[in-house]
Amino acid sequence: MNPFVHFLQQYGHLGPAELNQLQQVLVYKKYPAGYTILEAGSVCAHISFIVSGKARSYFIDPTGQEFTWSFLFNDADSRFDNFFLLDYNSFLTQSPSPLTFTAIEDTEVTQFAIQDQRAFIAQSIHAATLSSKMSEAAYQTVHKRAFTLLTLNARARYERIPDDLERTPELDAK
Repeated sequence: MNPFVHFLQQYGHLGPAELNQLQQVLVYKKYPAGYTILEAGSVCAHISFIVSGKARSYFIDPTGQEFTWSFLFNDADSRFDNFFLLDYNSFLTQSPSPLTFTAIEDTEVTQFAIQDQRAFIAQSIHAATLSSKMSEAAYQTVHKRAFTLLTLNARARYERIPDDLERTPELDAK
C-alpha cells in the first residue's frame, strides 16, 4: 500500500473503491539532493508526502538573510508537520509561496495534486471527513508553533524538543 494512503487511514476509513480512486491519482516522484522542489514565488500545487529522504523549507528576508522555516522528513522522530513538503496556505489559496523547498538528501515523495484532491473530496463524504481531520491537525500544529514562538524564549523552546518528539497530539486526537 502507498505510504501516503497508509498515513491517511490514521484519520479515517476509506472504502475499497475510494482507496482505488485515490491511488490512481497519486504520483510518485524522486528529487536528488540539492534539488529545489518549490521556489519562493511559485504556487504550491501539490501535497507532497515524504516517503524517504529529508528536505528543508526556508525563506529569505528583505536583507537577503536566509531563515530555515522547517525540516521535513519521515522517520521515527517525525511529527505531523514533518511528513509534508507543503506550503499549506499557498496550496489552499493557490497564491505564491514565500518559501523555498530544497531536498537535503535524495528525497522520494507521493504527490496529490490540488485538482485531484478537490475532486476526491467532492465525491466522497469519507474523504471530506478525512480532509477535515487533517486540516484540524495542521491548524493545531501551526497554532502550537505560533504560541510557542510568542510565549517561550529560545532556550525554553529548545528544552521542550524532547517532550514534543515523545508525543504527537495531532494523532492522539483521532
